[in-house]
Parts: sequence; structure tokens; C-alpha cells
Amino acid sequence: MSLTAAALRRAAVAVQVAAAGGLAAALAAGAGWSWPVAALAGVLALLATFGLSVGIAFIATLGGLAVPASARPPQPPDVLTPLPLGRREALACYLAECRAVFRMFNWLQPFRSRLAFAQPATPLPDTPCVLLVHGYGCNHAVWLDMAPSLAAAGYRCEGIDLTPVLGDIDDYAPKLLTRLREMHARTGSAPLLVCHSMGGLVARAAQVLANKADEPAPCAGIVTLGSPHYGCALARFGGGRNARQMRWASPWLTTLAASETPEMRARIVSVFSWHDSIAGPPGTSWFEGASHIALSGIGHVSLLRDRRAVDATLAALAALRAPIAPAPEIAGALHRGDAPTGFM
Repeated sequence: MSLTAAALRRAAVAVQVAAAGGLAAALAAGAGWSWPVAALAGVLALLATFGLSVGIAFIATLGGLAVPASARPPQPPDVLTPLPLGRREALACYLAECRAVFRMFNWLQPFRSRLAFAQPATPLPDTPCVLLVHGYGCNHAVWLDMAPSLAAAGYRCEGIDLTPVLGDIDDYAPKLLTRLREMHARTGSAPLLVCHSMGGLVARAAQVLANKADEPAPCAGIVTLGSPHYGCALARFGGGRNARQMRWASPWLTTLAASETPEMRARIVSVFSWHDSIAGPPGTSWFEGASHIALSGIGHVSLLRDRRAVDATLAALAALRAPIAPAPEIAGALHRGDAPTGFM
């Protein structure tokens, strides 16, 4: 039986604690350090290693490692061209991402996954439920920081866990489609989707499945947060079939893009950061035929809790609820791509 994301994260926390404790014991026994100082050194070494891994992810992603310049995604319109970050902004982005990753992977996912999402005191009238779809190697607990803001805005939210953790996206898509059908039957309306990272690809695949079955659109709209629509350079280092499917311009992604219709893409708003630490190189979340809200100075996991990303998500949901009216500009621009469907 495959382990759940929560179990895997708890095991990872245990390994980290053991490593820090082992270093402290070695310093106390072998170097004669006092136990308080040795314990502090173990914790600092653990945090330094953790911070180094986040920094390497930023450098690899923003530098577009393993992706030749000829294979970069089409450049978005000039209206979305990002301004370079200053040193202070770059440091703030890095530190916020370190905090977000540590919280998501060492606290929320391993130990808080049984908590229920906050629900609105006064739900928005005539508004579908929102289904929150997590990304690679995660579970629904990653949404615990954003859910209260969605509830405060009047949205009723539910979550889903995509299992097994390192499974096939083509196996996740039918499960998501089944859940969308169930929510539609239970609530009387097709739900809205908010998807982080790989979750956005699963949502796209579910739309294709429904279309092949000659079914109506399974959802009222999709908001993707940092989804690598063209692929992810770092996915080559990930485990599992889903990581292989997310590799840069993979055959799976190419097939998915070729299977989509303009109507499917028109139901998507892609919220992304030019300084995403995982979904890159920059521009991979620019998705032809969809609408976009581009942000700056926010890392990949920080998109789940940064106030600017939360506001952008609310703006995207508002645009999907009332597609005739333009969504407000939130730290970026809402812009619809009009290039042909598929990869260039």
C-alpha cells in the first residue's frame, strides 16, 4: 500500500529531527560541546540545509536550467513584462518562500490534514462551491492558509487528495471528474476549481475527459496558481510518473494541449509569479487562450498564502463568476492570450 502525503511528510520530519539530533550528539560526545550549544548547532545546520535547498530551487528555476533558449515558451504581451526585483525585494521573496515551504511541508501537511476548511458565515448567493486541488507530492492541507480568506469572501470550499502521491495524472483526472460530477449533483451547480501547480494540469485533463465523453463542462471555471502549463525544468529531478509528465514540453503535455478546445481554455485564469521557485522557467504558466494575472516577488509555495496571491485568486474567481465584466487588476493584469491552441 502506498503511503499518503501526510505519512510521507511525517517521515520526512522524523528524518530531519533525527539528523539534527545526531549532529548534536556527535558534537556533544565527540567535540565536547555542551548539550544546549550542540542542540542549537544541530537546529541551525538543519535550517541552513533547508534554506540552501530553497535557494538552489530559485536559482535553477529562474535561470531556466536544463531548458534551451530555443524551447522557451512564447513571450507574453509587454503589459505583463516583469520589473526586476531589487535586493531587498529578492531577499523578502526568498525568506517568505522558506517560511511557506517549512510551514506547508513540516506542519500543515503532516500534522494538520484532518482539519476542516473554514466556511463562510454568509455564502455568496448563486455561487458554486469551490474545489481546491493541490499539487505534486502534497495533500489538501496546503490550502489551510488560503481557505479562511476564501470563506471570508463568501466561498464554500472543499478539498480533494490526489492519490497515490507519485501516480499518473491520467489516473488523477478521472477521480477529479468523478468528484466534480458528485458536487454538481449534490449542490445543483458545477463547481469552481482553484488549483495549485500540478493540480491545474489535472483540471485540464479532467476537462478533456468530459469533452471526450460528450459531457457538458464539468466545472464553472478554473483558477490555476503557478501551474507549469508548458512543463517544469525541475521535474526531471522528481520521482513518479506525474513528475515525468510535467517535464519540460513532455509528450504528455503536448498531447493534452492538442486535445483542448478554445472553450476549455477560455474557462481558465492562470495566476502566476514571475519569480516562482519551482514552476519555471518564467513564462511556463502563460497559457494561450486563457486569462492571466501576473505577479512578482512570490515563490511557488508562497502563492498559497501571500496576500497578493490570495487577492489575485479572489479576483480570478470574481471574473469567472461574472465573465462579462472584467476582473479588477490585482498586483498585475488580467489578460487573455489569443495565440492558437497547442505548443508553439
